[in-house]
Amino acid sequence: MDVNKQTKLSFHGVDILNVNFNAIAPREGELKIDVKCEPKVFYPVDSKKTFKIIMDVELVAESHFNLSIEAVGTFELDEEIDENMKKVFVNSNAPAIMFPYVRSFISTITANMGHVVGTLVIPTQFFKGDLEEIIN
Repeated sequence: MDVNKQTKLSFHGVDILNVNFNAIAPREGELKIDVKCEPKVFYPVDSKKTFKIIMDVELVAESHFNLSIEAVGTFELDEEIDENMKKVFVNSNAPAIMFPYVRSFISTITANMGHVVGTLVIPTQFFKGDLEEIIN
């Protein structure tokens, strides 16, 4: 019986590097909030098994507030990253694993801002296609 070895993806957590919040006017009723989430990937030169997802998330309620967050998720595979792994693990799985942590951070930080924004729960995001690669 031939058993296929499964590649293991390890997630080492999310670091929030930058948060920028700018309130223009207090929240009044329901707001239309535009959410932009742009993950990118970085492959460290010193390791063939690790990669980082850099996720820039921006929330804008025109005439009310802007919130932008830069987060970095660190991942590791148990073997060297090849093109197939980039398609399977890097471009879709890694951002999908990382996003709930960023989403939770946004809910927590906005909950602590009082009535300026109110608690925001942004919708789930779906990631597909090749991520832009950040070159050193």
